[in-house]
Amino acid sequence: MKADTLQLLGDLIGSNKVLFRIPVYQRNYDWSEANCTRLLDDVKTIIDTGVKHFLGTIVYMASDGNDFVLHDYIVIDGQQRLTTMMILLKALYDKAEELNDQSVISDVNDYLQNRNCIEDYKIKLKPINSDNEQFLALLNNDENKISKSGHIWLNYERCKKYIDRWIDNGIKPAQILRALEKLEVVGIALKQGEDDPQIIFESINSTGLELSNSDLIRNYLLMSDDNQEKLYYDYWLPIENNLKKNTDYTDLNMFFMQYIVLETKNLVNERKLYDAFVKLFKDKEFNHESCLKELSYYSEIYKAFVNSESNKYSAKVMKCLKSLKQLKQTTCYPFLLRVFDDYENNVIDDNTLEKTVQFVLSYLIRRSVCGIPSNSLRSLFAYLYSRVFKVKANKKKYYESINKFLATISSRDVTPSDNEFRTALQTSNIYGNNALCKFLMMDIENGDGKEVLKPDNLTIEHIMPQTLTMEWSKYISEDEHEQYLHTLGNLSVTGYNSELSNKSFSEKKQIIKTNSKAVVLNSDVWDKEVWTINDIKNRGKRLSEIVAGRYGIEMIEDDSIEFEYLKKVTLLDDLKSVTNKKLVSFFFDGETYRQTIYASMLYDVIRLCDEKKPGVLEELAKQNWSFNGTYKHAHLSRDSDLMRWAWDVKDGIYMEANISAHSIMRFIKALVETYGFEYDIFYASIVDDEVELSGDEEFEDTVLEENDI
Repeated sequence: MKADTLQLLGDLIGSNKVLFRIPVYQRNYDWSEANCTRLLDDVKTIIDTGVKHFLGTIVYMASDGNDFVLHDYIVIDGQQRLTTMMILLKALYDKAEELNDQSVISDVNDYLQNRNCIEDYKIKLKPINSDNEQFLALLNNDENKISKSGHIWLNYERCKKYIDRWIDNGIKPAQILRALEKLEVVGIALKQGEDDPQIIFESINSTGLELSNSDLIRNYLLMSDDNQEKLYYDYWLPIENNLKKNTDYTDLNMFFMQYIVLETKNLVNERKLYDAFVKLFKDKEFNHESCLKELSYYSEIYKAFVNSESNKYSAKVMKCLKSLKQLKQTTCYPFLLRVFDDYENNVIDDNTLEKTVQFVLSYLIRRSVCGIPSNSLRSLFAYLYSRVFKVKANKKKYYESINKFLATISSRDVTPSDNEFRTALQTSNIYGNNALCKFLMMDIENGDGKEVLKPDNLTIEHIMPQTLTMEWSKYISEDEHEQYLHTLGNLSVTGYNSELSNKSFSEKKQIIKTNSKAVVLNSDVWDKEVWTINDIKNRGKRLSEIVAGRYGIEMIEDDSIEFEYLKKVTLLDDLKSVTNKKLVSFFFDGETYRQTIYASMLYDVIRLCDEKKPGVLEELAKQNWSFNGTYKHAHLSRDSDLMRWAWDVKDGIYMEANISAHSIMRFIKALVETYGFEYDIFYASIVDDEVELSGDEEFEDTVLEENDI
């Protein structure tokens, strides 16, 4: 590697028979107006002062030999500066032609083109793909092929505008050219076989150069590969076409974040995304092609998540995906990528896919309406697939298993019930969640499939105003105003910013009737003379029934669905087999009960025994009963001092809770014998570690503990 301070024009671009190629792993030309303007301001400073200016770094490497005596370089870093300089030279060339300044025309032409070269090597810069087409169209003045919204044309026009202004102020084209010749760069020439361009590239860009994570990932996967052209066209370009919008990398960068979660189940922030990707690449022992092939596959699925115009899946599925995007509920994407992967591989059919996506949407809407904090969602969806389908047999009941899992969670991620959902729809602050509020307004009105309301320029309005005026306070108290102001029953839309404001109800009603197309939303507003709290309640109930009907969830109860490979331990088995085993549930007298804590299982069994045969518990407590026949510690007693950790079971009767899982099983066996029940009245279900696990069945126990399942 050799680094020198060079004149950008005289020492690099000005050489005859030189070609700078932008390799396919580089991003497209996308210097913004701010970038270009900064360069033009620097050029003006040189014109005014005559002082040289440092432009930055250009890293390049000599490519393999060609059939001509030509210095052929691959640009590793600095293509944005280099391309902008060539655009600026073209703008100066065109101005010189306009002024018939032959000297400047000749000099600038030598910077743009090689003399005495065949056509393929004539132009000194060869950008990538569509950029090259645009660049050649610009040089050849072929306006029919130029995209007027592309950065090459926009920056050319910007350069031309500045040059025109300078010329109008008495500056000569030759002065502008002399200023450009005073731009300096640090040129870093790499040697093939000696310098690793990837390491050097990462070092240069580690200090915050404006590259997106997707730029870094593309470079990592393509830069050092001998087949980079093939990999680019076969895999990377389709990925970009699926997810990048012009120069907007948002969806593409987010895709990589979701992919990391999909593969590692670890949450990652944008700042550490690239490092996480490199680690994943190495951990999975990918090669460049296998990784790109997988990314390309998932990008085809992810495209449907972010592009509502996609028609890859059924209309019902696409509507749900569009709704998730409108609600900004993207944390479910890693889970859905797995689900859609199963669909693509014929594990599930269209009907199952539709039901599953609809269920996820309904679950998230219910949570949002009920005000359940979203900070646990990332972890939930990162592990949801592996937890539901740890038992492979659950894929035979695919939707039912997902439904049951989310229905039986006993933690903060529990699915809100129908009653909770309806109550929250009528009483909660819907207005406080802008994305949810707009979605519900549109969904209520557009439910028949007609797009009456659109998100653009949609303004949520309060019928009862946010400020309680004297007129409104005649029939609404301050407490009622505070309680019902932001509820669904008091919200509408007009499409006009702050149109309703604090106007009287009669004025508001007229505005709504005249300007709002929302018939379903407002049908019970138009016929009212005043707007009272009862009107808000009644309207809230009507609208909540519409929403609840669309996002109802029929919870699945199917005892054959389990989320661990289970082993049943009866009272006649080796009771020590529960030691260090995770408890999942227990069976008692024909019913299965979900329980993960052994002491809580004992508590439940004692109460169930008492319900089945009352009076026995009191007698045992009176005796300071112990299941092992000794009275060193009582296990059932009214005297809690006889125990190490006493739990109140019933009316001052205590049980000992500070005992091992094995002892708890002995405790229950002794209870069953004492109560005179048959042994088959009870068994415990524990996780069976002897079942061989592989692939998606691998699971971390800490996640179960974290979510209290």
